Amino acid sequence: MPVHYDELWKNIIEKLFPHFLSFFMPELSADVDLSQGHEFLDKELQKIKLKGKKGKKFTDKLVKVRLKDGTEKWLLIHVEVQGEHEADFGQRMFKYFYRLYDKHDVNITALAVLTYKTDQLYDFNYDVYGTTHQYRFNTACIANYSEAELQKNQNPFALVCLAVQYDSLYRDDEDKKFNLKRELIKMLRKRAYTKDEIIELLEFIDDALHITDIMKNRIFDEETMNILEEDKPMAYVSGFRQRAILEGKLEGKLEGELKGELKGLQWMLEVKFGTVPNEIQNKIQAISDLVTLESIKDGIFQATDYEQVRKLL
Repeated sequence: MPVHYDELWKNIIEKLFPHFLSFFMPELSADVDLSQGHEFLDKELQKIKLKGKKGKKFTDKLVKVRLKDGTEKWLLIHVEVQGEHEADFGQRMFKYFYRLYDKHDVNITALAVLTYKTDQLYDFNYDVYGTTHQYRFNTACIANYSEAELQKNQNPFALVCLAVQYDSLYRDDEDKKFNLKRELIKMLRKRAYTKDEIIELLEFIDDALHITDIMKNRIFDEETMNILEEDKPMAYVSGFRQRAILEGKLEGKLEGELKGELKGLQWMLEVKFGTVPNEIQNKIQAISDLVTLESIKDGIFQATDYEQVRKLL
């Protein structure tokens, strides 16, 4: 599984949420009034966060939406993207449910998106001397979707699911993944997606079907850039964007290690956020030693806007 798989899912759910909802929960999507917007409640979810097992990573998103029935009540959607089988997964979903219900006293529906092949039911059943409870939630197993149907489906998350399926089937076969990535790009070209949707899908596809071969990546990058007329500012950098950053650093290192690192840092900012303001360029060029650069580089890499970059410099 790619290093940033968890981050990939968080990003694609946030950026393409209406499509996510219509793909995985079409009945709910029909009742939601997206014209009133939606809100991600990550801080609320963090307050009731369960401790995961060491080494385990999950993608938890909590979203507030409004329905079309004209009432003031609101709905919480709890999403889990689960990567591998866990015997107590149903219990963990139930714990999230009752903590959210106890705290907010609102209608809650839950969805688990399973990225591995399984026919397992994750209902949580409690039965102790006549005291019983059954908790059942929505599940979507990506491996169970038909490849042919996904290829015909125009929803962007059909391509997300195809990338996940291909990663699971051909994780150790870089030639196969390379060819499949190119096929997915061809599908992108034929669909009426917006520029921003295409960028998000390219990011997901490239990282989900991760390959290490330099020449294959260059071919993929060239075909990718043919779709994009110009770069868009992005807070999350992955795949072909990271490779552009690395190439900038390598080019700059011909001028010396420090100059190379500074050039690579400026390249990274351009890729993430667009044109680098003059005062930030000047502050970067004023860095005179690698120790100082290393102390701020991680923070700059994780920054989501130039305001955060200014604070680091």
